[in-house]
Amino acid sequence: RFPVPFFLQDLVTKLNITMILTLAGLGGALATATTGYTDAPVLFGYDVVEYFNLKEGGEGVVGDSQYSANITASDLSNATNKMLDTEYMFYFKDQTNLDKFKNDPWKYAPKYGGF
Repeated sequence: RFPVPFFLQDLVTKLNITMILTLAGLGGALATATTGYTDAPVLFGYDVVEYFNLKEGGEGVVGDSQYSANITASDLSNATNKMLDTEYMFYFKDQTNLDKFKNDPWKYAPKYGGF
């Protein structure tokens, strides 16, 4: 996992709780409300690849919309009511980080639906 900027910690915690409830089958109504396409970049546009390059105590880097990529997340659970496939947009600081992400997006995407 990568460090989360202090101002995003509450949001990430809430997203993780939402995912846990959904996976537990307790968030069916919530799951249907959060499906489809999201037009805001993941983590408010912070470059998820750059987190792997930060030194301890380092600050995240905001990406640029000209270096963006989308991934689609699917509900692979055995639940009766599945979430729809959802497309998520990521921003990167440069072409190098964009290429790294495109080569292995799930290595860099926040784990457990934390986005």
